[in-house]
Amino acid sequence: MKILAIETSGKVASAALLADYKVISEIVLNTKLVHSVMLIDLIDQVLKNASIQIEDVDLFAASVGPGSFTGLRIGVSTIKGFCYATSKPCIGVDTLMALCYNFWACSDFLMPVLDAKSQKVFTGIFRFEEDKLKTYHPTSILDIEEAKELAKKYNPILLGEGLDIYDFSEFRISPKFLQYQKASNVGVLAYEIAQEGKICSHFDLVPIYLKKSYAEREQNI
Repeated sequence: MKILAIETSGKVASAALLADYKVISEIVLNTKLVHSVMLIDLIDQVLKNASIQIEDVDLFAASVGPGSFTGLRIGVSTIKGFCYATSKPCIGVDTLMALCYNFWACSDFLMPVLDAKSQKVFTGIFRFEEDKLKTYHPTSILDIEEAKELAKKYNPILLGEGLDIYDFSEFRISPKFLQYQKASNVGVLAYEIAQEGKICSHFDLVPIYLKKSYAEREQNI
C-alpha cells in the first residue's frame, strides 16, 4: 500500500511517501516558512524522488490535530483535494499519537506537549505495549500546572514543540532531534489504522481543534 502523508500541525512542514511501513521518500522542513507556500512543492518533490505519480497513491493521510488552526486547515484541505481528484480514501491521525512514533516501541510513558497559547498545552499520556500505542490520558488541553501534575503522575518522557515555550525542565525531556512532528510518523500510524479497516472519504476528514479559534472567541461563537 502506497501512502502519502503530510504533517502541518505545527512549525514543521513535512511530506512522506511510504509503502506499508517502509519510508520511500520524506522531506522535513523546520524553516518557519508558511505551510501554504511550501506544502505542494514538498509533496511534488517527495513523489518525484520516488518516481511516483499522485494517481499511484493508494491512501492519503494527514495529521488532523490538535495544533495550529491555520496549519491544520491547510493540511486537511490539501489531502481532501487529492482524495477528491483521485477518488482514493484517506485517514486523519491524532497529532500527539503520531508524535509518539518518534519513540516507537519505547517502554516508557510518553507525553507530547504542544503549545495551545494562553499558558495552556495540548497533551496526553501514551505508551507502546506489544508494539501498539496505548492511551493512558487522552489528548486534552490543560493549563501548565495541570500538565505538570500529569507528568508527575506518570514520570513520562516529554517531547513536542511546547517544550520550546514552556519550562518543563524538572522532567525527563527527549533529545531535540526527537521532539518534533514528521510526516512518516503520520503515514505509519495511518497504515496501522488502515489495517483495522478504519479508512474514510474526504467528506469525513476534519481537523481536531480542541479549542475555539481567536476569531470565534472574539465573536463569542
